[in-house]
Amino acid sequence: MVNSNKSNQPQWPGWILKRLCNPHYLEEIQGDLYEAYEDRLKVHKPQVARWLYFLDVLGFLRYSLIKSFTSPYNFIRIHMLYNHLKIALRIFSKNKLFSLINVVGLTIGITAYVLITQYVKFESGYDKYHPGIDDLYRVTLTWNFGSKGFHTDATNHPAVASSMKADFPEVENYARVVDKTVMWGTFVLSYTNENGIVVKSNANDNKMFIAEGSIFELFDIPLVHGNPATALKEPLSVVMSESLARQFFGEEDPLGKTLMVNNEQPVKVTGVFKDLPQNTHLNFDILASFSTLGDWTDNTWIWPEFYNYVRLRPGTDPAEVEAKFPAFVKKYLGDVMKEHGFEASFGLQPVKDIHLKSQLNNEISANSSDQTLRFLMIIAGFVIVIALINFINLSTAKSVERAKEVGLRKVVGGRRGALIGQFLMESLLINLISVVLAVGLISLLMKPFNELVGLDVLSLSLWLDPNIWLTLLLVFLAGGLLAGIYPALVLSGFKPVYVLKGKFHKTGSGALLRRILVITQFIVSIGLIAGTFILYKQFTFMQSQELGYDVEHSMVVNAPIVTDSTITSKIEVFKNELLRNPNINAVAASSAIPGKRIIWTNGTRKLHDEKEMSVSCYQLTIDHDFLPTYKIALLAGRNFTKADRSPYFNPQVDSRQSHKVLVNRAAVKKLGYTGIEEVLNEKIIFKLGPKDRTGEVIGVVDDYHQQSLQHNIDPIIFIYPDNYFAMYLTFNVNTTNLKETIEAVEAQFNDFFPHDPYKYFFLDEYFNRQYQADNQFAKICFWFSGLAIFIAVLGLFGLGSYMALQRTKEISVRKVLGANTMQMLILIPKDLLKLILIASVIALPAAYLVTQEWLSGYAFQVDLSLWMFILPLGMVILVAFVSVLFQSLKAAMVNPADSLRNE
Repeated sequence: MVNSNKSNQPQWPGWILKRLCNPHYLEEIQGDLYEAYEDRLKVHKPQVARWLYFLDVLGFLRYSLIKSFTSPYNFIRIHMLYNHLKIALRIFSKNKLFSLINVVGLTIGITAYVLITQYVKFESGYDKYHPGIDDLYRVTLTWNFGSKGFHTDATNHPAVASSMKADFPEVENYARVVDKTVMWGTFVLSYTNENGIVVKSNANDNKMFIAEGSIFELFDIPLVHGNPATALKEPLSVVMSESLARQFFGEEDPLGKTLMVNNEQPVKVTGVFKDLPQNTHLNFDILASFSTLGDWTDNTWIWPEFYNYVRLRPGTDPAEVEAKFPAFVKKYLGDVMKEHGFEASFGLQPVKDIHLKSQLNNEISANSSDQTLRFLMIIAGFVIVIALINFINLSTAKSVERAKEVGLRKVVGGRRGALIGQFLMESLLINLISVVLAVGLISLLMKPFNELVGLDVLSLSLWLDPNIWLTLLLVFLAGGLLAGIYPALVLSGFKPVYVLKGKFHKTGSGALLRRILVITQFIVSIGLIAGTFILYKQFTFMQSQELGYDVEHSMVVNAPIVTDSTITSKIEVFKNELLRNPNINAVAASSAIPGKRIIWTNGTRKLHDEKEMSVSCYQLTIDHDFLPTYKIALLAGRNFTKADRSPYFNPQVDSRQSHKVLVNRAAVKKLGYTGIEEVLNEKIIFKLGPKDRTGEVIGVVDDYHQQSLQHNIDPIIFIYPDNYFAMYLTFNVNTTNLKETIEAVEAQFNDFFPHDPYKYFFLDEYFNRQYQADNQFAKICFWFSGLAIFIAVLGLFGLGSYMALQRTKEISVRKVLGANTMQMLILIPKDLLKLILIASVIALPAAYLVTQEWLSGYAFQVDLSLWMFILPLGMVILVAFVSVLFQSLKAAMVNPADSLRNE
């Protein structure tokens, strides 16, 4: 065993840690223990000797602990700590309400802070997990037609990345990705298993792209089946996610299985990848091989629908690569720009910045914004700051009642250090209780919080992250020390002679600091209420605006995909059959629906304008029933008829042949016409793919919102081709008997198109999906702003108590001199009103500037008016007055004789 003479007498609680961290001491102890172990081996079996050795180690630790805690010096310290704890618990028990308010406020503050910061961490982590992310970029395209302004796309021409690899030594690797619609449009995947059962999946339900195999080298997409070097090498090969593979194949081996596209095109499964994490902008379920498109992509400079990713060599300055772009664009796009009358430039966009700093056209997925995260972090900071301010105010309010206790303890010899330790112990204990409760509350709120934000942000694995415990430790220490040091220093500094004479209330200790804290609290509260109110008004405004079409009665069905030469006539018969149903008013076919971005956009100009005068307009294919089905107003001219069908897409048609078109009001304005009547029967030139087409305007359609109110009204040219074009069928239905209507449409659809899955949705729900990210952001702001305001209300209660206690004798004197109860009742709220007005001078201008900047991101926005800022100020005044009303009434009703008997 260890020789006790080798251990020195411990002199402090940290003695064990210090001795055990000493390598020489460890060697000495290890030597003694090992010597004892060898003695054990002489008389015992090795297994028994090891157990005895383990008991020796435990005995040494026990001996060290006993020696440490039985030291007289340390015993005094432990006893003092015990007394501090006992007094703190006694104080909490005596002041149950105030202790409960402190704990509740801090618990809510810590919980809200952790939840928000974890959400911000998740959003900030998009694509950061990919290896070499700092060298990974997306090549963007900025272009214009004529002098009508530039816009930037996330997509570019298919030959860009491969040409950069050939021309720029700085480019180490590249990968191109494009939406499936460039080859298949919408389609159905099906698989027939060994039992003859057909499993179908509408590819619109899954996120599908066409990509090069090098995508596995640029991004972290681990394959669980297949070889990443060859999985996307052969044409008509696909890789899919684990969840999609289980949907098709169950527990079967997916490799080598054949899926059918539209019942006619076989594709081979060559790989399965792990389901991608949610925090990536490349969110897909299935990838088809890029070689399926053919070799033409390496030489195509007139189809800007492809996402081009490049990895630069480590240490490369992206600005040096961008400096080469003008010459690069001129080399490959010079003739094309001159021929088609547009200008273009390229840029490098860091992939790690896409989710938070990119709102380009044709984004591959919906993005958030760093402005949103900054706002949420401000809320998180406000919540925890308000909680701490409340703690200080409440502690100060109650500490006045302990003035005589402090005076007496000082008179009998109590040292200031011991008094400070007492108050810090109370503060730290409340923070410890709050942190423990916050951990439990966070664990309970994980699922509801994930549902609130629509993402799997939190899980129990959170508690395995040492950073979260470090955060809680810092919050515990910061909260305990910052909230406890002020009352500790103020109270421990009381002069016993004044305190015991009852003159403490006449001192001005900490008055300025308290006012600053209260004003800060009001600034935060007014700013949060104003910002949240304007946020609510903006989202209500967007969702309540007239969209320019009948959204409430529109039911949409995915158009049939498996087609043959009879599809056009089949669609007409299908529509006529359904129109016999009295609950169906109209049926229309179109290539896009409101709420979905129109894919095709190209240059358009007046017939006699130069190419340089071209402007960008969207092109939407519709039939003659589109306008009456959606109830979109026709401002001038006439609608399409069946006779207006035209071979727009036939490459053999002369560009001078005239095709009937409709345009909306936005297109009229963008083309430079002064009025809608002026454009009727005029001819315009528009590009359809690489070909020029001549359009004769037969009608002007009223503007409607094709996309959310975040975007401007799209200038649209409507065309009616003679070939099959439909991607959606829209039914204008009566809202009564919806179930019967849906079943009737399904029965007819399955009868006419048995190889296509029937999928329907209602347009109002589909359109409002565009606001999903905004709604989630609004919900987060509402909830956590509400929590911050709730915590502030708790603090106002404590503030009212403090102010009432401080002015009790003043109120008594005023009453003796003849003041009535009503005058006394408004005395404390009047002082509070001064602080609120000072706070409003700072908060309201700041709220105006912040909300104005935020609203600038919306094409259609609510008008800021004075009442939007006066109302939050009035709410704060009302809440503040109600919060201190009880304390004011209590102070006003006090008997002057009770408070003045010692004067």
